[in-house]
Order: sequence, then structure tokens, then C-alpha cells
Amino acid sequence: MDTDTRIRSQILKRIQKIPSNRLKELNDFVAKLERSPGKKDRILSFAGIWETMDTSIINEFTENLIANRQKNRNRIDE
Repeated sequence: MDTDTRIRSQILKRIQKIPSNRLKELNDFVAKLERSPGKKDRILSFAGIWETMDTSIINEFTENLIANRQKNRNRIDE
């Protein structure tokens, strides 16, 4: 039995034990999980963002990238 099947089976067994008055809460939670984007979707939502940015902003960002990272690293170390 693969891991997904085993986990789904365990979840279904646990759901059977949930009291009736909590089923709506569980259903709302599952609906929220279904709607939330996965990590890949969140990352891909930035795809193409550079295309609409002004060239001067991109140049400034890339020219100052190392200095900005160093400033941030110093703040974290403090």
C-alpha cells in the first residue's frame, strides 16, 4: 500500500470518529485546504513579473543586489 493510500485510509477512519456537531467545521477546513494554492502555484504566480517592470528599476535592483543582501544579513545578525 503506498503512502498516500495509507494516509487517506487513516484520515477516513479518524473522520468516522468525529462527532456530528463538528462535521461542518471539518468540512469548512477541508474546503479551505482545497482552495489554498500549493507552494508551486505561489511561486509560479511571480512568473513574468519582470516583464512589466521598468528597465531602470531592474537595473538598480540587480546592481545593488549584493549590497542589499549584505545589509539584510547584518540586520539579522544583530
